Amino acid sequence: VLTQCGQTPPSDAEVEKLLPLASGYQRKRFTVPLRTATAGSTVQLGFLDYLGVWDRISYITSYAVAACWQKAASCGAELEGQWGGNATLRAAQLSSVDAYFMDCSYTGDCSGVRQQANG
Repeated sequence: VLTQCGQTPPSDAEVEKLLPLASGYQRKRFTVPLRTATAGSTVQLGFLDYLGVWDRISYITSYAVAACWQKAASCGAELEGQWGGNATLRAAQLSSVDAYFMDCSYTGDCSGVRQQANG
């Protein structure tokens, strides 16, 4: 559920009346525009680049290839690795942003998205 900054968010009942939550799905709430975000993979970076929101992206994957993203990573904006990295640091990075743009695993498992409150 997206709510414009400064506006009162709709109640769960109001949202449910408009669009009932399907089985197996989770409803999340975000205030827009997002002030900070992070990208968990290179998939999202092209879209974020196109939107011109570099200044709102706090952390990026180490696999970023575009010059702007590489520069950001070299200046301390690299997201701690999911495999073999410092799990405590990664959790702190992810919880410090308004939204964490992520995707499901290659097997189609989206449990990580559901488990991340801002994912």
